[in-house]
Amino acid sequence: MRVLIFFISAVTLVTTHSHAQILKVDKGSIDADSSGYFIGSIDANFNINNRSTTAEKEVVFKGLDVSADMVYISEKHAYILINNINYFTSTGGPLISTGYVHFRTNFFRKKIMSYELFTQIQYDNGRNMPYRFLAGGGLKFNLMSSKKSDLFVGIGVMREDEHWKLVNMDNLIIEKTIWKTSDYISANIEINEFVDFNLITYYQGGYDNDSDVFRSRISGDAVLTVKISDRVSFLTSFTAQYDDKPIININPWVYSLTNGLKWNF
Repeated sequence: MRVLIFFISAVTLVTTHSHAQILKVDKGSIDADSSGYFIGSIDANFNINNRSTTAEKEVVFKGLDVSADMVYISEKHAYILINNINYFTSTGGPLISTGYVHFRTNFFRKKIMSYELFTQIQYDNGRNMPYRFLAGGGLKFNLMSSKKSDLFVGIGVMREDEHWKLVNMDNLIIEKTIWKTSDYISANIEINEFVDFNLITYYQGGYDNDSDVFRSRISGDAVLTVKISDRVSFLTSFTAQYDDKPIININPWVYSLTNGLKWNF
């Protein structure tokens, strides 16, 4: 029974959010031959429960996760904006908030080899990271494309600036600037006319000259989308991140599992 309660709680609650990004807009709209139009989606989920360990002390968990994506499709290029903000709190605990804004341009989007430029700003106060900024570029390869599935691989380089807060040392801030590779593999699969599955996995690694160590980060994002109507879908999302050598003393492995609704526009 305890294992079952723990599993349900893990499914229900938002623990933290990694920096991986899946664009949650309709694939068919991006692949359309027409150009010069905007598409987008908004998805949100809210969780609240009072699964307490004792009757004497009630603990209430609350979580809110909201994402908004927008894409402009031109004849040759695609301009992509991905946004996310997350709040989580429990009785007697602090309010934990994370968020990011990611902008990416895909030049010559229809070619087998296209080009990308990207930038992102992010914060994660649950992991004591008040600031993260990155910018870079790379190549995107279309390994497979059909009406029902796509497979892409990206390779690139980026400059990453991170600020990490040491709480036990008068809120001392450690600032890191590292040049890293930025590589990914992504897949989009239409299981049937109502169900889609999207997966992306990132690898980012670079040498930290100040600490004389190579730091690697692996993150992933998987989304199962079930269409309810032309505009509304149900989402199940799983994100995970692993840092092999965290800059501060934190858990190197974090994940989240969320359920919610998506509205396409």
